[in-house]
Amino acid sequence: MNCLFDNNMSPKLAKTLNYLEGDDGIIVEHLNEKFPSNISDVEWIKTLSKEGNWFVITQDNKIRKRNHERIIWQEARIPIIFLQKSWVKQNFWETAWRMIKCWPKLKESISRNRKKESFELTINGKIIEIA
Repeated sequence: MNCLFDNNMSPKLAKTLNYLEGDDGIIVEHLNEKFPSNISDVEWIKTLSKEGNWFVITQDNKIRKRNHERIIWQEARIPIIFLQKSWVKQNFWETAWRMIKCWPKLKESISRNRKKESFELTINGKIIEIA
């Protein structure tokens, strides 16, 4: 299993989680590490779908609302964790400790529910399945 942090997430946080996972854990990459910075959401979603075994963490809730992106993402069947808007208000350190705190539970939830396409992560670490 691999995790991609979208452009609206901190590259430092992705690197930190990847380091904490170690050689035996999942790979955590930031979008800018894997793709050119100007890649469209549709392109990276299609690429991850072809590679398989990915999930995404993003603050971009518009993916769910932009019809063409939503269709591509649903066809790709890549689990996406949408962070609730309250995450945006946090500084880097607050975001980092909250993400690290809920990381094991988040990974376990994704592993157990691979057929689910989307989740919402609350600021308190609650994982909500989205229909």
